[in-house]
Amino acid sequence: MHRATGVRSGAMRYLPELFARNRAWAAARVAEDPAYFQRLCDLQAPRHLWIGCADSRVPANQIVGLEPGELFVHRNVGNVFDPADPNAVSVLQYAVEVLGVSHVIVCGHYGCGAVQAAFGGGLKPPLEDWIERVRRVLASHRAEIDALPDRAAQVHRLCERNVAAQV
Repeated sequence: MHRATGVRSGAMRYLPELFARNRAWAAARVAEDPAYFQRLCDLQAPRHLWIGCADSRVPANQIVGLEPGELFVHRNVGNVFDPADPNAVSVLQYAVEVLGVSHVIVCGHYGCGAVQAAFGGGLKPPLEDWIERVRRVLASHRAEIDALPDRAAQVHRLCERNVAAQV
């Protein structure tokens, strides 16, 4: 592992490409708006806290059409909010007490791997332990979910039930 970046040495060959993409992205922002980064430094006034899944296909601010600084985001596997998780609770406290956020959104998504994993088992810790939170939601709605016609419908409904449970 490379100490300065926390990146495993095999991944080091990809870093120059990522850094080049970052420089190109930053240059494009400045070309469009020379004050872009200064404004970002001065702006963090979100009205919403988004608690969502860490899934790379769900970029929180992009799917709701907001710019950086307009949405405070907490993401984890399965969009779980566990009151025993000091990270999640700290994010909520910071959002409300420091940033003055007035709305909290819990957003799940269909096709969620964490929800699909809740129907199975055999994952390694700590992921297995984390998915247990979604399995408890499944257990509490087992009769309703088992009554659905197929696994796809069951997973779909558990996605919805999981969001409601996190709220």
